[in-house]
Amino acid sequence: MNFFEYQDRARRNSGLLVGLLSLAVVLLIGITTLAAAALVAYSSGQPFNPVNVGTLLGWDTVGAIALTISAVIVLGSFYKLRQLSSGGRTVAEALGGRKINIAQHSDAEKRALNVVEEMAIASGTPVPEVYVLDDDAINAFAAGHEPQDAVIGLTRGCIERLSRDELQGVVAHEFSHIFNGDMRLNIRIVGLLHGILVIGLLGYWLLRGTYIGSSRDNRGRAALFGIGAGLMVIGYTGTFLGNLIKSAVSRQREYLADASAVQFTRSNAGIAGALKKIGGYSGGSQLSSAQAPEFSHMYFASGLRRSFTNLFATHPPLPSRINRLDPDWSGHFPSVESAVPGPQDERLAGIVGVAPLDSAASLERLSESVDNSIGNPGQDHIELGQRLLDSIPVDLRAAAHDPFAARAIVYLLLSHREASQRQKQHAILEKIAHPGVYRELQKLSPSIRAMPACARLPLLDLCIPALRALAPQQYQVFKRNLIKLLRSDGRVELWEWALYRVAMHGIEGAPDGHRVSHNRKALADATRFLLAALAHAGHEDYLAANRAYGAGLEALNYSKTPLPSRSDITLPRLDKAIAITRSMKPLQKPGLLKALAACMAHDGVLEAEEIELLRAVADSLDCPMPPLAVDMVTREALQRSTESIL
Repeated sequence: MNFFEYQDRARRNSGLLVGLLSLAVVLLIGITTLAAAALVAYSSGQPFNPVNVGTLLGWDTVGAIALTISAVIVLGSFYKLRQLSSGGRTVAEALGGRKINIAQHSDAEKRALNVVEEMAIASGTPVPEVYVLDDDAINAFAAGHEPQDAVIGLTRGCIERLSRDELQGVVAHEFSHIFNGDMRLNIRIVGLLHGILVIGLLGYWLLRGTYIGSSRDNRGRAALFGIGAGLMVIGYTGTFLGNLIKSAVSRQREYLADASAVQFTRSNAGIAGALKKIGGYSGGSQLSSAQAPEFSHMYFASGLRRSFTNLFATHPPLPSRINRLDPDWSGHFPSVESAVPGPQDERLAGIVGVAPLDSAASLERLSESVDNSIGNPGQDHIELGQRLLDSIPVDLRAAAHDPFAARAIVYLLLSHREASQRQKQHAILEKIAHPGVYRELQKLSPSIRAMPACARLPLLDLCIPALRALAPQQYQVFKRNLIKLLRSDGRVELWEWALYRVAMHGIEGAPDGHRVSHNRKALADATRFLLAALAHAGHEDYLAANRAYGAGLEALNYSKTPLPSRSDITLPRLDKAIAITRSMKPLQKPGLLKALAACMAHDGVLEAEEIELLRAVADSLDCPMPPLAVDMVTREALQRSTESIL
């Protein structure tokens, strides 16, 4: 099953989850109605028969009970989901996490951030915000709605007691939850369960109220006590059913995430070693936060003490998970009571002394990245991500974590390649940018110009968490300045738009909602426009671009239409085309990306700008494409590989 199939399954699982929890709500309504009818029958001295519920209560009362319970659950769920609307940072902060993307306080935190950045670069996803929980337990989690608002949470025990390989296995496990669409499902589970729990909380508050009123109002207090007790029973019955559903859904996804982590790292030793250390560590994986039970299904390992029954276990037993990863395991858990030293922990800045990046790849490699590697990075991509990080000068890597310097880096990445145009742009920035940002721009400019072209996108990805930390007013000024920078020479080059789109998607997520259209013709027009943009990106000559455009249309089985002119390719129209194509179903997206690849491959030359544009489109469609070190391939190599795409 590839990334697109996982995404399609995640959508169906979300519907199944809502259906199961809706069934739990219906059962609650039924239990409440029966309880009310039994109470009426008892108080009036009539025999109780479930068949006569309508007669005992009246159908208006039955309808009012159903409406009231449904309204309480919906409002409670909406309130909780509203609280979680800002993404994974809400979960991390509720658990007491501290963000370390901008400020790391120890070598262990630097190493943890480095591992997360490597995985993000290797998989083509925006670098997530990383939070450290001041808890000695060994645990982790991924939370958010989309990759753009995802966070990775790591406990202090996790970053200090695991080796680098083990930490990489844990991080790969959490990234698999990001790729497979589990995060949004997890957030919905929290919201829906909270809505059901509200009924029980209302009952609890009513019971407390019975001890506050006047002692002379015994009849009123008795009524409140009865209603409160009934609501508590109903609410916690619903929570019982909801937790059963949550646990059953969560356990199977943990096995899948373990398998995905092995696939990403090409090693079972790392993640299996982390699980073994959890079993042998006195602190285990149990979190001390009071909010830990609410998010229990999000963790790498069980964050709660195991109860007398496995019915509510959100994670499979440790031995079961370890045996799947390491069939030869002896069953012995190692003793882990101190931080783990060793040479692997000394590596804080990626692999040192590796071979230069390969500058060529066949179309077969590109096809694999379009189809099989999206959302499914392998060890070769991780190694490439490590080398890409190493190719970024040390001063730029440090600067990317600072909100002032990160803005300067993005301005420099989008600066014109011609010196005269670049000087004109920098003169504009001197007037409109923050003075501190402009000083960073002047200081970092030589390093940016000396950096290899293949490192532009990775460096931009490193800047995303710092840019997300900008205050709303700072961000609006920054975005406005970016647009002025792009338009300063009278036109927007496609490579400029590609970098701009990756930055905006990483910070904001989806393009403006009012542009989205589900009209089939609008979708076809947007697809044709993206093909035209890529055709012009790879060809200066109109006839050559037209032939490439035709190859892309043929890959989609679209009829041939005239190629839009280069002047028609504007930033607003590109953004609109992306907004429309985002509405495609997951299983339709690979066809578009393969057609774009066929368009690129038509002339037998793959340039770095074309790869950046393809990755920008894939990123905007929420299809994380691993990086490729591609400058050029021969026409013969492309022709030999074309059939694998078409």
